[in-house]
Amino acid sequence: MRILFFVHTLGRTRHFRSVIGRLVERGHTVILAAARQQQLQRPKAGFYGHPNIELAACPMEREDKWAAIVGPFRRTRDYLRFFDPRFAHASKLSTRAAEHAPAGWNRAIARHPWLKRHWRLVQRGLALAETVAPCDAAFRGFLEECSPDLVLVTPLVDFGSYQTDYVKCAHQLGVPVLYLPFSWDNLTSRGMIHAAPDCALVWNKLQQDEAVTLHGVPASRIVVTGAPRFDEFFAMTPDRSREAFCAALGFNSQRPMLLYVCSAKFIGPPEVDFVRQWIAALRAAPASSWVRDANVLVRPHPANLTDWKSANLSDLPSVAVWSTRSILNADQGLYDSLYHSTAVVGLNTSAMIEAAIVGRPVYTIVAPEFAGGQGGTLHFWYLLVDNGGVVFRSDTFEEHLRQLAEAPAHEAETRERCRRFLESFIRPRGLDVPAGHVMVEEIERAASMGKRPRAARFWHHPLRWGLDAAVRAGFDPSLDAS
Repeated sequence: MRILFFVHTLGRTRHFRSVIGRLVERGHTVILAAARQQQLQRPKAGFYGHPNIELAACPMEREDKWAAIVGPFRRTRDYLRFFDPRFAHASKLSTRAAEHAPAGWNRAIARHPWLKRHWRLVQRGLALAETVAPCDAAFRGFLEECSPDLVLVTPLVDFGSYQTDYVKCAHQLGVPVLYLPFSWDNLTSRGMIHAAPDCALVWNKLQQDEAVTLHGVPASRIVVTGAPRFDEFFAMTPDRSREAFCAALGFNSQRPMLLYVCSAKFIGPPEVDFVRQWIAALRAAPASSWVRDANVLVRPHPANLTDWKSANLSDLPSVAVWSTRSILNADQGLYDSLYHSTAVVGLNTSAMIEAAIVGRPVYTIVAPEFAGGQGGTLHFWYLLVDNGGVVFRSDTFEEHLRQLAEAPAHEAETRERCRRFLESFIRPRGLDVPAGHVMVEEIERAASMGKRPRAARFWHHPLRWGLDAAVRAGFDPSLDAS
């Protein structure tokens, strides 16, 4: 079977290594379609050097007259979705979407409040335009040239995503198309699914509900598989003894260790000052608390290192900043850091999920300067203990210190809490069942769905003519002329 996987950049494959690896092991050919050609010019080696993996540069810009219509309309829909009351607290997400929306639509919504009140009606009108917009010849030609038996796509929900065109072309050609969410927050923090796939392979019941209620994907097209991105992490073991690990950091191995895991840049301002405040609070803890003299290891986020390159915490005793190169998935250093820690602290990051895999208690402090990246997102709430997650939340340093002080006494409860969370959020098919194996089975099953080509319906043509006539008469879909 030839599987065409639209990933936008090759870096996106990191969350699907177990899936791609198993597919090629089973004899399938996987064509990785990326939009950045410079990545594809590198010599094929390692993972990408497998004989059953091909690399292809896919077009990402429409070449027809509809380019001026579908782009602005998609980005406007992506913005309007954040008028949903469920995003009332998500001002940071809404602001980011507004930055990607056409400026003309932003001005129109500001001048005409009724557009915001009736955003659903506007959404339906824009969705109708998306439905009738035809496939672009360049996109269709790329699909035909690759001649796939099946199409996979991720992340699909980037603002104004061109990947929507490939979904529509696959429908027109009768090729089954499956959507794979890239991360745990994709369905709530970015744009719309503008064209429903034949099947969406989601992590858990929460993502299933998001796909239905926030994106309009029919429930019958959704399958819960678990999150394959953590398969490698589940299989890891510590690489070094505690003594060797602590010695490399200059720590006294007889003391417990607290691990602070930093977040991605979007979560908020640089964390350096906050981490300093946090450490100061630790050192001011009651003398009877283990946290007062604990070793503290700070791990910068691998994709957000700039602020830490100039940071200097050498004036703080028993504190180290991780400086060894890290990777975003299955990082041995992260695993060892979690394994040798007594407790883990952070703001809002997937390392909290990896902490649960290792069985460590996780804590967060809700700080005003990070409100937009914590409570101002939907996915943050999924991690909290009160909602079935693993993260203990506190609103003050005092409350946080009390929670940390009690952590060692609740080790058994922590492991049970982590188990329940992982079974519902990461591996709903069973903790011993790699999600990548489940996803491969569903991909192979989808290939035999017997899909037929979808031709344009008769009523599409007059609407296309009307939109085309409006543009030729001077209507600007971006409203920039308004």
